[in-house]
Amino acid sequence: MTMATRPRSGKTIDDLRHGAAEYRFVIDAYSPKTIPMARLAEYMRHLADMFGESAFVHFDRLEPGSTVLVSNIEREAVPKVKQRVVSVRRREGPSEGIRAYKAINRLLREDNSVGLLKEKRDGAIIIRFPGREETEEAFPAVRERGSIDGVIVRIGGKDETIHVTLESENEQIAGCFTNRQVAKELAHKLFEPVRLFGTGRWTRDNDGRWALIDFKIESFEPLEDIPLSKALGQLRTIKTEWDSEALAELPIIRRGARNGGR
Repeated sequence: MTMATRPRSGKTIDDLRHGAAEYRFVIDAYSPKTIPMARLAEYMRHLADMFGESAFVHFDRLEPGSTVLVSNIEREAVPKVKQRVVSVRRREGPSEGIRAYKAINRLLREDNSVGLLKEKRDGAIIIRFPGREETEEAFPAVRERGSIDGVIVRIGGKDETIHVTLESENEQIAGCFTNRQVAKELAHKLFEPVRLFGTGRWTRDNDGRWALIDFKIESFEPLEDIPLSKALGQLRTIKTEWDSEALAELPIIRRGARNGGR
């Protein structure tokens, strides 16, 4: 047998399949020829998180028709994976599995699709992902004062409302706006980190993620872009005094008694 037919674990393909389980994830929005590689990778990553036991779960193949992603579970991990999948179906955890289920369902909803997880070719449906059929719950927008940190990458507009675009954690934040006076001052901080203060509107989706609708900038302050090591050094120079009363408070804080805990 050549190295090309032997998995990295040292087991042959027949070894892996002896007593193994096969799970089939069906996506009705694509075929194997039309699904983007990056999108397929997202589905595979979240499926792996939902199954757990990453060392024993293997991608086997794609099958035509709809996109059918076939995974092979090694014999040693079959009971644990089955138990985990059933607990996810019942929404009983573990938390990583529940998050993975929600992530898969979100991808399906974005792809206008539904999904099915089956065991073997003609097996019963283990989990049904509603995807596009799930009604998006409407959460009212929340308006509150706050701040946003980021790097100014664009300032533009010809009327009294000037639009500002930030970049934060490799994502662009649009929807920020201000008046001409503040915009003139911000223009001197183009491509520099700042903290914007003002009032924003936020909305939340079914998965609990918050998204900014718009943010009225009232003022700002520049942020110093310094290395983490320097920032930690500055924190160490701050003089603090821990007396006996402060130390006695620590167990209370840990138990959350001051925040509604018991």
